[in-house]
Amino acid sequence: MKKSLLDDLIVELDGVAHLLRRRTAEQLETIPSVKGNKWVVSDFGGATPKFLTVEAPVRYAEIVAQRRLLEAGEIREHARVCTHWKRARGKTTTDIFCTVVEGELYGAYEDGANEDPSHHLLFSLHALLYACLREHSKNKTVLVMFEHDRHVDLLLGRSGQVMAASRASLYANSAEARENMADTVGQELRAMLADITGKLEMIVHVGWQLGVESETASATAHSSTTGSSGFSAFGMATKEASTSTGWAATGESTAMGKEQARLMAAEWAYKLAKANDVPLKLLKPRMHEIKGQEFVVTSITDALSSVHVSDASSPWLDRLQYLSQRSMPIVTFVSLLIVAGFYLGSLWLQRQTLLLTDETMKLTTIGANANLKIDPVDPAFPKVVAFADNLARLKVAPSLQGMLTDISGALRGKMLFDQVLIEYSAQARAAVTLKGRIKAGFQQASQEHEAFIANLTSKNFKVVKSDFGTDVMELQFNLKLERE
Repeated sequence: MKKSLLDDLIVELDGVAHLLRRRTAEQLETIPSVKGNKWVVSDFGGATPKFLTVEAPVRYAEIVAQRRLLEAGEIREHARVCTHWKRARGKTTTDIFCTVVEGELYGAYEDGANEDPSHHLLFSLHALLYACLREHSKNKTVLVMFEHDRHVDLLLGRSGQVMAASRASLYANSAEARENMADTVGQELRAMLADITGKLEMIVHVGWQLGVESETASATAHSSTTGSSGFSAFGMATKEASTSTGWAATGESTAMGKEQARLMAAEWAYKLAKANDVPLKLLKPRMHEIKGQEFVVTSITDALSSVHVSDASSPWLDRLQYLSQRSMPIVTFVSLLIVAGFYLGSLWLQRQTLLLTDETMKLTTIGANANLKIDPVDPAFPKVVAFADNLARLKVAPSLQGMLTDISGALRGKMLFDQVLIEYSAQARAAVTLKGRIKAGFQQASQEHEAFIANLTSKNFKVVKSDFGTDVMELQFNLKLERE
């Protein structure tokens, strides 16, 4: 079950939370300030995606993965493993794709969800990426890229199976740095492809960009390497903006034209796709006005069409309650149909009971008068019944005159009939046999023969058998048809 139009969408990314409406966005101080049912998509404070192969059965993969990361010093104790996908490789080895969140941070999200009186489903950003991979990687190797701030999260897989995950980051959120984005991501991609078998077949791009309208930005000021219009000032920072761009912590927003934002033509992504000779799929971006000249342009809303409630990191009880609430109107409607069916059924049974009672009384009366003399049946009566039956069949049988009219009207070119035979079966079905010639060359005769058959089939004739032979001057055909 996918997101309802009545549920609010909150995206917490790069240290800032935004409430996304249809065409607007609102920067939030706290998530609980939004009332009503909501879906929260969060990067959990910048947690990186993890793809691990652990020596453990599927059931204990999370525990072993957490211990392994703890021993490597990558996480602290009490960290929470949010699993998005896992697969057994034998009885003692498991592949797992997950997001590891610090325990205190995840506890704060849990507390907020528990205190929320409305349904509050929490999704990891990487669960969103896996949902896109699951949607677009049917029988092909696909790379899903999520671009935000100066980071690109990468997820590689095939047929819903994760093969590698990583993150590429720029040294700064500037125009100069972004010009090297394709090279930076390309190096990371080559390292990922080196560890797998198979060839990359498609790239999917998901984007999130905070921007401020620049007076100098123009939709035609810069062209992409593919010939598409792009961001003329992509990565240019303006000091007047107050919107944070995330972990870069510059306190600056990207200056760009709104028309450019609607296009969201990621030039570096086209360049990367061209370098790997694969198609690029840009998920449809949508622009949300924040306030003044600030806005968010993102394709997360399009990516959400691939997400299901089961992808949420929320406890199973919260997901079950949400599904129950969403299903309540359908359950109520079905229940009303069942009650109405029982009621109408009872009325029908009551009526049938009255009819049977009436029939019983009539049979009782007939039994009482069983001594009445009944005249024998006239010997000619069966013949009359058979004749009436034949008349009824002929009445529903196809009209002979109508069929001859249809066949004559379907004639094409120089078609001649040698034999037209129409036979009626006992089931009032007409069998038509047509033998004839078409005095023309093979190509013209063949076209006229096909047109003739097409015309007949459009008039409810069914072709049972079609034979034809040809010589230099004419084409002989033998056609058998049926019509009910």
